[in-house]
Amino acid sequence: MLTELQKEKLTHYFNLLDFDNNGTIEKDDFTAIAENLCVLWKIQDDTPEHGRYVSLFEDSWFQFRESVDNKDPNHATIEEWLDFADKYLVNGSDEFFDRFMQRITREIFDCFDANKDGFISLDEYIDIFMAYHIQVRYSAKSYTRLDLNSDDLLSKEELLSGVEEFFKSPDENAPGNWLFGFWGKQDQSI
Repeated sequence: MLTELQKEKLTHYFNLLDFDNNGTIEKDDFTAIAENLCVLWKIQDDTPEHGRYVSLFEDSWFQFRESVDNKDPNHATIEEWLDFADKYLVNGSDEFFDRFMQRITREIFDCFDANKDGFISLDEYIDIFMAYHIQVRYSAKSYTRLDLNSDDLLSKEELLSGVEEFFKSPDENAPGNWLFGFWGKQDQSI
């Protein structure tokens, strides 16, 4: 059973994915995030790079859709998302969650490690916030929380730790709670 804290975090994440704010997650939401990223990076339509980002986000939708037990394969409601998260992410097998975490981390690095140095810089992290319409004013605080060794770079290991804490931790002060910005219960002091 999800704790209230986990429900709040997972609802925040659902709302970020629901790009058009219609109360459901669908393929168009994922495509809109990719389009937003392309606009941010000034990637022209009808270019191979544009197609690669759109395909990457569409693949994320199809992987998500295959995992969620939903009545309509074209969208997922908040209830279906929370049920999926409870069964598979928070209280499911470690093997499934590890694959999920690895996939999210790989997708973030594939999309946002612009210089391909194996780290996410603060500027690259800000791009995540802009692409998902997360309030940018919390990006530096979020980044600082996730940067566990304070070297001003997010490694894959630090990001993995943040992903795990965001989805699983019942601790209100876990650094990973800041993965997708401020959502209400985090301690705002650094």
